[in-house]
Amino acid sequence: NSNNNSNKKSSEVAVEYKSWSIPFYTLASMTLLYFLSSAYNIRMTAIRSVGTVIHEFDPYFNYRATEYLYYNGISKFFTWFDHQSWYPLGRPVGTTIYPGMQVTAVFIKNHIMKSMSLNDVCVYIPVWFGVIASLLVGLIAYECTLECNSDSQILIVLWNIVADEKNQIGSLSSSQKQSQQQQKKKKSTTTTTTTAYDVDNKKLAVLCGVLATGIMGIIPAHLMRSVGGGVDNESVAI
Repeated sequence: NSNNNSNKKSSEVAVEYKSWSIPFYTLASMTLLYFLSSAYNIRMTAIRSVGTVIHEFDPYFNYRATEYLYYNGISKFFTWFDHQSWYPLGRPVGTTIYPGMQVTAVFIKNHIMKSMSLNDVCVYIPVWFGVIASLLVGLIAYECTLECNSDSQILIVLWNIVADEKNQIGSLSSSQKQSQQQQKKKKSTTTTTTTAYDVDNKKLAVLCGVLATGIMGIIPAHLMRSVGGGVDNESVAI
């Protein structure tokens, strides 16, 4: 009887939480879209003000390197010695540059945005990747907030890193046995229905992910490296 009563209570709680899950996730989705659109619009301010213009010194150099890669190919790019950089000494650009931004820009130009000019692709890259980085930070925050990726799981990982090989093997076997015993106890004492705690934990993770996206979208340290026209290594690297 006690088991039946607990099953009824858990099922009632699950139904009650599911009844307002739809409004919660709808509001979270709308807020997430608002944060992403705000991140995009903020980074588009320079482009809307002065047009598709590359500004600052490093972005001009990065565009020139991207242009050389686009017209000459990857093999010549890595053996390119630029006599106009570091004048009058010159610079072996191909071996003294982080090529990720240039390769990404050329890939987008050749396979995704074929109709856009290479200049426009480089101008918009900070905007695009700034929004993507904001979303990825939100996904990371969501993942880290889930119960399965916190508390004892993190401690086990840290213990495995610090412990030596012999102790590590012993600790792994003992921890696995303990976890198996705990799982068996949970299975015997709990039901398969969704509990209020599980729902709350997921909603908390969603909330953390949405807020993290909003913070990353407007934080000045990220904005400085992802403004439209300021194409630099950090535009892609972050």
